[in-house]
Amino acid sequence: MVFPRLAGLSVVVVSIALGQSSTERAFDVASVKPSASGAGVWSVVRGKDGRFVAENTPLKALIEFAYDIRDPQIIGAPGWMGGARYNIEARPDRTIPVGPVGDATTRLMLRDLLSDRFHLVTHRETVISPVYALVVGKNGPKLTEATPESKGPDVWVSRGQFRASKVTMTDVAHMLSTQVGRTVIDKTGLTGTYNFILEYAPEVETTIAAKEGVSETAKSDSALTPEAPAIFTALQEQLGLRLESTNGPVEILVVDRVERPSPN
Repeated sequence: MVFPRLAGLSVVVVSIALGQSSTERAFDVASVKPSASGAGVWSVVRGKDGRFVAENTPLKALIEFAYDIRDPQIIGAPGWMGGARYNIEARPDRTIPVGPVGDATTRLMLRDLLSDRFHLVTHRETVISPVYALVVGKNGPKLTEATPESKGPDVWVSRGQFRASKVTMTDVAHMLSTQVGRTVIDKTGLTGTYNFILEYAPEVETTIAAKEGVSETAKSDSALTPEAPAIFTALQEQLGLRLESTNGPVEILVVDRVERPSPN
């Protein structure tokens, strides 16, 4: 969540981060401790200076964040990965820049931390699976194109609402994936960046935010108006978009090995 704007990263940006040395990819100081809070609200935050803080967060959510994927894309995970909660505070030895390159660097540093403390070993596979195609509705899109002066890309995805500024349709598809339980693929053909607010009745209690250089993922118990439409209806009525069920390639992450964290 994950930083929803990462969905639009180019191969060039990703390769820049992947080209870093192992030292550059590691946090300078990191604390990993079991959380005593148990079930309930959890959060993941990256500050402007690159500091990474997770509170009461399941390992599975940390993996989703680190690999920029969603829960259905993780297989082979033991049950405790979704139940045991952890508090993590990690600081780099340098300032990690705000923006896509900094986001990608933080993800790589978290992967290194999970490998070191949880002995996490994974590999990726691609399978053909049910997905949703995001397409334009029959009456055309109802979107406001962002101006050059618009701030962004900024996204706030809370329980029952998307607020987005200067996002691409690829970003939107990525955000929707967190709510509908399937990978969403952009098939709109829309190439601009857009500002919008989408209000709907959520079925998944996930909150993801990326605003003004501070990115956060958290579960939320926020109230919702009972008359809010389902997300499929809201997309058509408010944005002029719709989701079509189809099959397509989905990248999955296979957990080969994972252990409870080693002491700090």
